[in-house]
Amino acid sequence: NTNPFQDTKQRREAEVRSLLDKLKPEMIALDPDTVGTVEESNKHARLERVRDMAEEANARKEAEGQVKKKEKKKMRGRSKIQKKLNRKQKNIVDEGVIKLRELRDKEKAEKQRAQARGTDGGSDGEGLSSVKESAPKALRRFF
Repeated sequence: NTNPFQDTKQRREAEVRSLLDKLKPEMIALDPDTVGTVEESNKHARLERVRDMAEEANARKEAEGQVKKKEKKKMRGRSKIQKKLNRKQKNIVDEGVIKLRELRDKEKAEKQRAQARGTDGGSDGEGLSSVKESAPKALRRFF
């Protein structure tokens, strides 16, 4: 039964036939309202009806507040998934990030103070030892 040269459409059709053969005839039920009706042949009317149904569904979702903004799928450039992950991670604020920001602010303030007083050699060494003690253990070797 299997044709080695069949294309995807033929393979799909054969799969549907095999699945329908497995079903018992009693399990197949047809909707009597749609069996005798004729489908609209006007393509524009059908497209309008589909578009209206989609707009109604979107309006319902917006009213419920379920609409989420989807990112555009741009396939240009390299490593787009990494950029997306970095963008998501950038907005996460935890204890480590807060500590790093505080340390950075302290260092900026110390540099401004040192520039304001004229960068004395003796006082700079004392400031360096206090920074070394307050720095995390992994970073102390750089002082």
